[in-house]
Amino acid sequence: MVQALVFTLAAPLASFGAVAVGERRTTWDRPSKSQVIGLLASACGIERADETRQSEITKGLALAIRVDDPGHLSTDYHTTQVPPHKRNRTFATRAEELGVDKHELKTILSRREFRIGGRYTLAVWYKPERADMLERFRSKLLQPEFILFAGRKAFPLMLPTHPQIVVLDDGVEAAFASYDDTLGDDIRSMIASVTAHRRHRPQIFVDVDAVPGSQLVDRIEERRDVPESRSKWRFGLRSEALLRQSRTSEETRS
Repeated sequence: MVQALVFTLAAPLASFGAVAVGERRTTWDRPSKSQVIGLLASACGIERADETRQSEITKGLALAIRVDDPGHLSTDYHTTQVPPHKRNRTFATRAEELGVDKHELKTILSRREFRIGGRYTLAVWYKPERADMLERFRSKLLQPEFILFAGRKAFPLMLPTHPQIVVLDDGVEAAFASYDDTLGDDIRSMIASVTAHRRHRPQIFVDVDAVPGSQLVDRIEERRDVPESRSKWRFGLRSEALLRQSRTSEETRS
């Protein structure tokens, strides 16, 4: 029996950064694998610079994402003052960066995309021999060591993560449906209040190597979002499949 940890990620503002080139910082319409790993690491109190413990989460982690509501895209014109890079000079805080002589500060201009009102259901799992990690994540998401956010520290979550461990043997679509059955009336009411003005047919994206052989796939996308080195900010490629679904969860319940 294979189990998965399923939880909710929803935020009034969110950023799921794609490859950053030049002054334009784009975002995907759904979370990246590196972001999900970072979220779990934050819940467990693991620092970003702790590559050893970060890699413990990354190794063998499979991911499925159900896009319940992608929200809509918006852009922020962003200006930042930074000191020039100098050898053997580092800054521990933002205040230290701004504490250099004013003539040293440079202004960086950028346009940063973000999503407004997005809501996603995430499923993560390992091979059975590492299934104990899921219970650790579940308890930490309920009482996180660090504050959880959606891509940027200024983007807090708007709904409870409501982590649940469900059986995955019948596929990710069935696992998501089982998770939906655990949502209480209070959470359903909150979801309805933030999505009443939008209707979106959920889409499910899964790691290609985790798709069952009998599952039909609409398309495959390449994403560079597997953490390889946090210190060097280097990420590897991952293939992600959009599953073909016959009915939405709402249609199934009706």
